[in-house]
Amino acid sequence: MKRFRKHLYSVQKLSFVNRQFQYTEDRDGYLFSDMIYPTKLKPEDLPEWFVYGRYYKRWGYLSAKGVTDLKYIPNLWINHFLKDDFLLISYSGPIRRIAGSAPVLETYTGFDVRICGNEILSFLKAARRFSGFDISEIARQIQEKADLLPQRHPDEFGAFHFDVQAYLDQP
Repeated sequence: MKRFRKHLYSVQKLSFVNRQFQYTEDRDGYLFSDMIYPTKLKPEDLPEWFVYGRYYKRWGYLSAKGVTDLKYIPNLWINHFLKDDFLLISYSGPIRRIAGSAPVLETYTGFDVRICGNEILSFLKAARRFSGFDISEIARQIQEKADLLPQRHPDEFGAFHFDVQAYLDQP
Protein backbone atom coordinates (compact mmCIF):
# COMPACT_ATOMS: atom_id res chain seq x y z
CA MET A 1 0.00 0.00 0.00
CA LYS A 2 1.33 3.42 -0.95
CA ARG A 3 1.63 6.25 1.53
CA PHE A 4 0.16 9.63 0.74
CA ARG A 5 2.24 12.20 2.57
CA LYS A 6 0.95 15.30 0.84
CA HIS A 7 -2.51 16.78 0.58
CA LEU A 8 -2.11 18.07 -2.97
CA TYR A 9 -0.87 16.25 -6.07
CA SER A 10 -0.90 17.93 -9.46
CA VAL A 11 -0.91 16.58 -12.99
CA GLN A 12 1.06 19.61 -14.14
CA LYS A 13 3.98 21.63 -12.94
CA LEU A 14 4.07 25.35 -13.73
CA SER A 15 7.48 26.84 -14.51
CA PHE A 16 8.70 30.24 -15.61
CA VAL A 17 10.85 29.68 -18.72
CA ASN A 18 12.09 32.36 -21.14
CA ARG A 19 10.00 35.01 -19.41
CA GLN A 20 6.74 33.10 -19.74
CA PHE A 21 4.84 30.46 -17.82
CA GLN A 22 4.96 26.92 -19.12
CA TYR A 23 3.03 23.81 -18.06
CA THR A 24 4.93 20.54 -17.82
CA GLU A 25 3.43 17.08 -17.43
CA ASP A 26 5.34 13.91 -16.65
CA ARG A 27 5.61 11.86 -19.84
CA ASP A 28 4.83 8.66 -17.91
CA GLY A 29 1.76 10.16 -16.22
CA TYR A 30 3.22 10.53 -12.73
CA LEU A 31 1.96 13.28 -10.43
CA PHE A 32 3.81 16.14 -8.74
CA SER A 33 3.54 16.53 -4.97
CA ASP A 34 2.92 20.09 -3.81
CA MET A 35 2.77 20.91 -7.54
CA ILE A 36 6.59 20.76 -7.81
CA TYR A 37 8.19 17.49 -6.84
CA PRO A 38 7.96 14.41 -9.08
CA THR A 39 6.47 11.31 -7.48
CA LYS A 40 5.94 7.68 -8.41
CA LEU A 41 2.18 8.11 -8.04
CA LYS A 42 -0.32 8.07 -10.85
CA PRO A 43 -3.92 9.30 -10.61
CA GLU A 44 -5.23 5.75 -10.40
CA ASP A 45 -3.06 5.17 -7.29
CA LEU A 46 -4.87 7.84 -5.30
CA PRO A 47 -7.70 6.81 -2.96
CA GLU A 48 -11.22 8.12 -3.50
CA TRP A 49 -10.86 10.95 -0.98
CA PHE A 50 -8.66 12.90 -3.39
CA VAL A 51 -10.85 15.38 -5.24
CA TYR A 52 -9.96 16.17 -8.85
CA GLY A 53 -10.07 19.82 -9.84
CA ARG A 54 -8.17 22.94 -10.77
CA TYR A 55 -5.99 24.14 -7.89
CA TYR A 56 -3.50 26.98 -8.14
CA LYS A 57 -3.90 27.10 -11.95
CA ARG A 58 -3.04 23.40 -12.34
CA TRP A 59 -5.14 20.26 -12.68
CA GLY A 60 -4.70 17.96 -9.74
CA TYR A 61 -6.05 16.12 -6.72
CA LEU A 62 -6.67 17.48 -3.22
CA SER A 63 -7.25 15.33 -0.15
CA ALA A 64 -10.60 15.70 1.60
CA LYS A 65 -9.52 13.37 4.41
CA GLY A 66 -8.18 14.81 7.64
CA VAL A 67 -9.75 18.25 7.26
CA THR A 68 -9.82 19.99 10.65
CA ASP A 69 -11.24 23.39 9.66
CA LEU A 70 -12.78 25.22 6.70
CA LYS A 71 -13.45 28.91 6.17
CA TYR A 72 -15.47 30.27 3.25
CA ILE A 73 -14.73 33.80 2.04
CA PRO A 74 -17.32 35.02 -0.48
CA ASN A 75 -16.72 37.92 -2.84
CA LEU A 76 -20.09 39.65 -2.80
CA TRP A 77 -19.10 42.53 -5.06
CA ILE A 78 -18.51 40.71 -8.33
CA ASN A 79 -20.91 39.15 -10.82
CA HIS A 80 -19.49 35.62 -10.63
CA PHE A 81 -20.96 32.81 -8.59
CA LEU A 82 -17.89 31.08 -7.08
CA LYS A 83 -15.03 32.16 -9.32
CA ASP A 84 -13.70 34.82 -6.98
CA ASP A 85 -14.65 33.16 -3.68
CA PHE A 86 -12.18 31.25 -1.52
CA LEU A 87 -12.39 28.18 0.65
CA LEU A 88 -9.56 27.98 3.16
CA ILE A 89 -8.67 24.44 4.25
CA SER A 90 -6.72 23.35 7.29
CA TYR A 91 -5.44 19.86 8.03
CA SER A 92 -3.66 20.83 11.24
CA GLY A 93 -5.97 22.92 13.41
CA PRO A 94 -8.28 25.91 13.47
CA ILE A 95 -8.20 28.76 10.96
CA ARG A 96 -8.01 32.07 12.79
CA ARG A 97 -8.85 35.58 11.71
CA ILE A 98 -6.25 38.18 12.57
CA ALA A 99 -7.85 40.60 15.02
CA GLY A 100 -8.87 44.00 13.74
CA SER A 101 -8.65 43.12 10.07
CA ALA A 102 -11.19 43.11 7.28
CA PRO A 103 -12.45 39.67 6.17
CA VAL A 104 -10.21 39.12 3.16
CA LEU A 105 -7.81 36.30 2.35
CA GLU A 106 -4.71 37.92 3.86
CA THR A 107 -6.38 38.25 7.25
CA TYR A 108 -6.49 34.54 8.08
CA THR A 109 -3.83 32.24 9.47
CA GLY A 110 -3.69 28.53 10.08
CA PHE A 111 -4.85 27.31 6.67
CA ASP A 112 -2.85 24.92 4.50
CA VAL A 113 -4.61 25.25 1.14
CA ARG A 114 -6.99 27.69 -0.50
CA ILE A 115 -9.26 26.86 -3.40
CA CYS A 116 -11.69 28.83 -5.50
CA GLY A 117 -14.36 28.34 -8.13
CA ASN A 118 -16.56 25.29 -8.64
CA GLU A 119 -14.01 23.14 -6.83
CA ILE A 120 -15.41 24.62 -3.61
CA LEU A 121 -18.65 22.66 -3.99
CA SER A 122 -16.91 19.41 -4.97
CA PHE A 123 -14.51 19.70 -2.05
CA LEU A 124 -17.28 20.45 0.45
CA LYS A 125 -19.12 17.27 -0.52
CA ALA A 126 -15.94 15.24 -0.11
CA ALA A 127 -14.95 16.92 3.20
CA ARG A 128 -18.35 16.07 4.65
CA ARG A 129 -18.02 12.46 3.49
CA PHE A 130 -14.37 11.71 4.28
CA SER A 131 -13.64 14.02 7.22
CA GLY A 132 -17.10 14.19 8.79
CA PHE A 133 -16.91 17.98 8.62
CA ASP A 134 -20.15 19.90 9.23
CA ILE A 135 -20.52 22.04 6.10
CA SER A 136 -23.99 23.41 6.89
CA GLU A 137 -22.80 26.94 7.75
CA ILE A 138 -20.71 27.19 4.58
CA ALA A 139 -23.61 25.83 2.50
CA ARG A 140 -25.83 28.54 4.02
CA GLN A 141 -23.30 31.25 3.09
CA ILE A 142 -23.01 29.97 -0.48
CA GLN A 143 -26.81 29.88 -0.78
CA GLU A 144 -27.00 33.48 0.44
CA LYS A 145 -24.58 34.51 -2.30
CA ALA A 146 -26.50 32.55 -4.94
CA ASP A 147 -29.72 34.28 -3.85
CA LEU A 148 -28.04 37.70 -3.86
CA LEU A 149 -26.67 37.51 -7.42
CA PRO A 150 -30.01 38.04 -9.25
CA GLN A 151 -30.74 41.04 -7.01
CA ARG A 152 -27.38 42.73 -7.51
CA HIS A 153 -26.87 41.75 -11.16
CA PRO A 154 -30.33 41.27 -12.70
CA ASP A 155 -29.09 41.61 -16.30
CA GLU A 156 -26.69 38.67 -15.95
CA PHE A 157 -28.59 36.50 -13.46
CA GLY A 158 -32.28 37.28 -14.15
CA ALA A 159 -33.92 33.93 -13.35
CA PHE A 160 -30.82 32.28 -11.89
CA HIS A 161 -31.53 29.91 -9.04
CA PHE A 162 -29.12 27.40 -7.58
CA ASP A 163 -30.08 25.11 -4.73
CA VAL A 164 -26.81 24.51 -2.88
CA GLN A 165 -28.21 21.90 -0.51
CA ALA A 166 -29.71 19.87 -3.36
CA TYR A 167 -26.34 19.90 -5.12
CA LEU A 168 -24.46 18.88 -1.98
CA ASP A 169 -26.92 16.05 -1.29
CA GLN A 170 -26.41 14.47 -4.73
CA PRO A 171 -24.33 11.28 -4.63
